[in-house]
Amino acid sequence: MAEHPLIPRLLLITDRHLTPNLIPALAQAAEGGVDSILVREKDLDDHEFVRLCQAIRHAIQHTSTQILLSGRAHLLPHVGAAGVHLPEMHRPPLSQVRTLLGSDKLIGCSCHDLSTARHCCQEGADYITLSPLFATPSHPETQPLGITTYSQILKAIPLPVLALGGINITNASLAMAAGSHGIALIRGILDKRNPQTHAAQLASIVDSHRS
Repeated sequence: MAEHPLIPRLLLITDRHLTPNLIPALAQAAEGGVDSILVREKDLDDHEFVRLCQAIRHAIQHTSTQILLSGRAHLLPHVGAAGVHLPEMHRPPLSQVRTLLGSDKLIGCSCHDLSTARHCCQEGADYITLSPLFATPSHPETQPLGITTYSQILKAIPLPVLALGGINITNASLAMAAGSHGIALIRGILDKRNPQTHAAQLASIVDSHRS
């Protein structure tokens, strides 16, 4: 089966609690080379979530950056997103989501171990994120996979994998050298004074390994 053409290589996950200027930061990141923005914001109701997505879409309209939704597949028609990314917990059957979205939309899944990754492969996900690769402030209680375990999981599954968890400019090359299709991150861009510069540097690292 051919790889979906829209699978992210540099995926930025939103966290409006991390920065008071989320929309401008996302616009700068898109200009810098982020090709996909995953709108998460779990605490927003559907109406507020759609409004935020529409504001993001307007802010990045002059770039090629696409929007993905964290769950909430039912909102896709209201946002014009490229697809959805499903959490590991309380995930609906992928066959249900695929029927709802159609074959042209992306379906990604969050995974934290080999068993879950294999299950997502069998269910028909287009890609997965595998985390946490490195220690991360978002989940300080979670033991990171580390490069060795991460590499072993990548070799055991056929899907494109995005490394997630503690990714930044200093270790992105390690994630890519381990066999990642790309990287996903939050703080490595949103928590920086100049999101555009950091996005551009990360995009360059990713592209240098993919070329």
